Amino acid sequence: MKISIRQLSYAVAAAREGSISGAADVLNISTSSILTAIDKFEQEFGIQLFVRQRAKGLTTTAVGERAIARTIRLLDEAEAFEQDLSGGSAELSGHLSVGAFTSISPSIAPRVIRELQAEHPGLIVHLHEGDLVEIQESLKNGTVDVLLTYDAGLDEEFETEFLINAPPHVVLSECDPLAELDKISVKDLSGRTLLLLNLPQSRKYILSMFEQHHIQPGRIQRVESFEMVRSAAAAGLGAAILNVRPPSNTTYSGYKVVCRPLAEGQPGPNIVLATRPGGRISRRAAAFSQSCRQFFQEDDAKLFVVTKRE
Repeated sequence: MKISIRQLSYAVAAAREGSISGAADVLNISTSSILTAIDKFEQEFGIQLFVRQRAKGLTTTAVGERAIARTIRLLDEAEAFEQDLSGGSAELSGHLSVGAFTSISPSIAPRVIRELQAEHPGLIVHLHEGDLVEIQESLKNGTVDVLLTYDAGLDEEFETEFLINAPPHVVLSECDPLAELDKISVKDLSGRTLLLLNLPQSRKYILSMFEQHHIQPGRIQRVESFEMVRSAAAAGLGAAILNVRPPSNTTYSGYKVVCRPLAEGQPGPNIVLATRPGGRISRRAAAFSQSCRQFFQEDDAKLFVVTKRE
């Protein structure tokens, strides 16, 4: 291979910054060095990494996305190899890409990342949020190294590690009469407006509960984000069924929700770590995984799931 490790890192920097000048500024080198690295990369492997647009900078091609993701893993392995043989510091630095299911991510990922960066200040974590289809694809093509997600609907090809179970619970306004109950049955929601998080796996999962108990909800209002579901419920626009909750019951709107477990004891999905098959993950991904384990072993983690009336 005629391209150097350093030049590979230059190409990765260009992809991350989305421009040649941006990468040069971050690395404190000349733009000609970045251009040379990109040219060598494309010549070496016979692919086009980027589409160059004068006003928009660099856009990574589809094949370029896969190549950059694979290069990031190669650079991480090279760094680990050097540190292992030289007896270098165990402190990690550089970049880590993590995928997270969109409804889990805001409540849990920042806390995990904060603890990780307290131990490894030089580590930068890039969080890729999305629905189950999107984040699985990002793991398959190497865009991310590890997923924090539910196991429901997850491809069997991935290796998973259990973190915590997340049973479903009902979310509704604190002024709703049902809020006085310790548990709420699916039957109690018959004919009521259902606020449905508009993600493919979430829609299927929630509606299956009603079908299983031969219950018909009232009007179904599809909502595009997790927090909007909570805000709409807090405003009395309907009831929702979710699996994870933030520690605070106050929503963006300023109104509060209450969370009540389902009386049916409906089994919920597990929150898991998912990695590509084979068991080989980067040292950065291993450190993130360990931070997740530590977080879910703490009592605070129980605040994110509802097993009884709070």
